[in-house]
Amino acid sequence: MAMTEGITGINVQDLKEFSAETRVRKKLIHSQMLSSEVVYYAPGQETVLHLHPKQDEVFYVVEGSGAITFEDDEIAVTAGSLVFVPAGIRHGVRTDPESQLVLLFTKGPGVPPPTVRN
Repeated sequence: MAMTEGITGINVQDLKEFSAETRVRKKLIHSQMLSSEVVYYAPGQETVLHLHPKQDEVFYVVEGSGAITFEDDEIAVTAGSLVFVPAGIRHGVRTDPESQLVLLFTKGPGVPPPTVRN
């Protein structure tokens, strides 16, 4: 097997798609070790508070502005911002009212493959 087998290269700008109705999510990478997606938010859209019991999550802002929200707090983000959220912390995302937001996130560990039942 070649050392480069399984390597994936993606330009998230080529996938750019916004919707006025809802955020647009596109899967980039999915393995047992990590999962990564890019999310395109129109101005004013958000993701409600939620948590991942066993997955750490890293957010990288490709473009736009908004905030990574927590229980009673938030971190303002703009293009180039990186935010780490440990497993078990309730968090969400919101855009600024006048800005689109392109957000890349990676979670690990990834989701194990489904168990095969006989």
